[in-house]
Amino acid sequence: MKPEEVKQLRRRKPKFLRQDANKLTKLEKNWRKPKGMDSKMRRALKGYRRLAKVGFGSNKQIYGLNKQGLHEIIINNMNDIEKIGKDQIILLSSTLGLKKKIEILKKIKEKKMKISNLKDIDDFIKTSEEFIKKKAEEKKKKVEVRTKSKEELKKKAEEKKEEKSKEEKQDEEKKKILEKPRSGKEGEYK
Repeated sequence: MKPEEVKQLRRRKPKFLRQDANKLTKLEKNWRKPKGMDSKMRRALKGYRRLAKVGFGSNKQIYGLNKQGLHEIIINNMNDIEKIGKDQIILLSSTLGLKKKIEILKKIKEKKMKISNLKDIDDFIKTSEEFIKKKAEEKKKKVEVRTKSKEELKKKAEEKKEEKSKEEKQDEEKKKILEKPRSGKEGEYK
């Protein structure tokens, strides 16, 4: 369906605002059904805003179409691309990871399909691949720093052990020097 036909079929609907949203700034400008007992809007009196009802729904011919007149199909994996027809447009899922998204975009580019939630496919692929490379380099640097710090800790631990063993040897030598052999039997005093 052409965009002009979609515009013609799309009826003008009133803006459905909650009661007194135009008077009070603290009230958001979205729809809430009025439930007050004396509410003039609920009673649908003349001169008050209209209530959202079933009759204001979209035309069946354009239901689910975007502004270009195409059905948007959410893509989650590579197999979903093959199911897309001519009157459909691709909408990439927000839960897709960056690597999977790049693979899907390359396939879309090869098939020359339309995509609704990306303007420039080439630019996105280029920037995201650069980002992945930077991230990989940063990860390598972190790993190198960790290995270096582990090696330094091992060296320090070995040095401490050596120092302790030296101190223990010196203590033993001092004890030997301080202990003199006693004359006579043990437990007897001179």
